[in-house]
Amino acid sequence: MKILIASDSYKQINGVSNSVSLLVHGLREIGHEVKVLSLSPDHKSHREGDDYYIASVDALIYPDMRLSVAVWDELIDELAAWKPDIAHIQTEFSAKWLAMKVVKKCDIPYVMTSHTNYEEYFKSKKINSKLSRVIIKNFERIVYGKADTLIVPSYKIQELVEIYKVKCPVVVIPTGIELRNHPHVKGGKEKLLAQLGVKDNNKVLVTVSRISKEKNIDELIDFMPALLQKDPEVSLIVVGGGPHLEKLREKVDALKLNDSVIFTGMIPSDEVYRYYQLGNVFVSGSTFETQGLTYVEALANGLPLVCREDKCLINIIEQGKNGFTYTDEAGFVDHILTILGDPERQKEMSKVSITKSYAFSKEIFVSTVEQLYESIIARKESGEVKLSDEEE
Repeated sequence: MKILIASDSYKQINGVSNSVSLLVHGLREIGHEVKVLSLSPDHKSHREGDDYYIASVDALIYPDMRLSVAVWDELIDELAAWKPDIAHIQTEFSAKWLAMKVVKKCDIPYVMTSHTNYEEYFKSKKINSKLSRVIIKNFERIVYGKADTLIVPSYKIQELVEIYKVKCPVVVIPTGIELRNHPHVKGGKEKLLAQLGVKDNNKVLVTVSRISKEKNIDELIDFMPALLQKDPEVSLIVVGGGPHLEKLREKVDALKLNDSVIFTGMIPSDEVYRYYQLGNVFVSGSTFETQGLTYVEALANGLPLVCREDKCLINIIEQGKNGFTYTDEAGFVDHILTILGDPERQKEMSKVSITKSYAFSKEIFVSTVEQLYESIIARKESGEVKLSDEEE
């Protein structure tokens, strides 16, 4: 197949970019011809092999977000002349508008993936929830409604788009991870913990994410004093960088938690697995995730999980078997102490996590998406009318 994949975020350090890159590389590895349409980090369009970058400007409304103002670009004509069989659009914004020029010119089907929970984003910005739901509902119906299929990474997002009455078929396909990027290594852990300033024999909680306000890392820090009252030998390692990092450092300083909460800053993607493996438990306070690739990576690294209750955790956490969900501070503290206080149970939970991670392998993810493409192209060739067209 000739597959055009469009994304505003490509080869950046974030979950969407990681998901897109994994799919691109996976499809190329099994023999498909894949070209990527994305945004340039500056005002000039350019091409790097099969990756096409269109001139863009800083969007100013969200860190690292960019917008294209191109009405026409010769690289778009080049992609259209290539005549892809299908397009997979992984954004609601600029790269979608650009990719749709190719879709219309070549008369090909297109799939979209929803990566962002806009309700939670608006909530984190304290924007009126009733107003934001009306805006999001109409926005998503317009953006997704004409697609041949909308891919969502979890049942949580499927439920939302059904509430919004998006008029296209919706399928749940969890994003995979490259399991071999998370080897279970022996040795080196004590040295890295010492470099980070974690005290000998301390039990370690680890969270990995982009450090932004909507990830709710503030909550984890707020819960640390209550946890430390019960067990003073617990440390929290916060792995990642982002716009909210300095605010979190100020919070830790104000709470006098500098000896117990450690920030690593940005870590190269090929080294992140080492930081997961420093932990006894993976923790998260986020309800912003559409799927939560860090949860899956935590599974692959054999960690029990303790995360704020959220529907995206269906099929990730089996309550009491490989982790717990919590709804308040008391629940968080109790679940952490339950795991840390029973080393044998912790080992059993670790085994369950590793086993569950196999369902999220890159191979399963890529194969499932490939089969979806094939079925949509077959429907197109047979002249079958799209569900979204039938309902209009």
